[in-house]
Amino acid sequence: MANILVVGAGVVGTATGRGFDRHDHKVAFVDIDAEARRRVGALGFTATGPGEADLAGTDAVFVTVSTPTCENGIDLTGVLEASRTLGAALAHTAPDTFPVIVYRSTMPPGTTRRLVGVLETAAGARAGTDFGVAYSPEYLRAETALEDFLDPPLVTVAVAGDDGRTAGILRDLYRSFGRPMEFVGVEAAEFQKYVHNLFNAVKISFFNEMRDVAARLGISDAEKVFRITAATAEGLRDPRYGTACRGPYAGACLPKDTAAWLIEMERLGIDASLVTAARTVNVRLGGR
Repeated sequence: MANILVVGAGVVGTATGRGFDRHDHKVAFVDIDAEARRRVGALGFTATGPGEADLAGTDAVFVTVSTPTCENGIDLTGVLEASRTLGAALAHTAPDTFPVIVYRSTMPPGTTRRLVGVLETAAGARAGTDFGVAYSPEYLRAETALEDFLDPPLVTVAVAGDDGRTAGILRDLYRSFGRPMEFVGVEAAEFQKYVHNLFNAVKISFFNEMRDVAARLGISDAEKVFRITAATAEGLRDPRYGTACRGPYAGACLPKDTAAWLIEMERLGIDASLVTAARTVNVRLGGR
């Protein structure tokens, strides 16, 4: 059994804590918001404010604070404050302990390495020697967060630095889940979370664009068209389709039909921004 502290008791943090609790680990929470502390407290967990954060006996800390988008981009205030708080707490841990700090918040590539410096400065200690740092993106849906945590497609882990000890601790922690683990570089893991979310956004927007076109053309059974497409289009049937590094799309059909579609949409005065963007990328890569 591991002692786990979850920093941030929102949707992701609560699912993370409850999930590890289901695997017989001891879980506690830290959150700046009293209502969030009350919610997880009602579930039977100990929950304290940041000023009471104590890492004595803690094996792993999962940081799940929000990283909202503001006018100038992503707001890292919460994760920076959490890192300073954890760094200060690390300064008071016993010398024979090795807590592992695991970031789960969605952050631009390079952020975890920046946070390593914040932790080291506040702790007066060295990552990889006195404590571990890793990034492990979450793949949770808000409505089914706990179920998704308990049964992930796989677990992605990125360890900051050449730190086999941290990798081993996380491998042991996730072993009971019985799911594949992928170890990648820190920047690659941060990038992968954006690839994950952006693909979902683009796919939804594509079908919304097609739904709008169908309405403009007077086609009333677009949903049936999409169900048929889900069964016939290789890009929907095979999740690996398009992920190999094989350059721009080519062949007899895709360039021809994309160009013809855009000409027809322009003739009809129908916006086709997403398909236009797809063709722009293809041409930039040397395709048609």
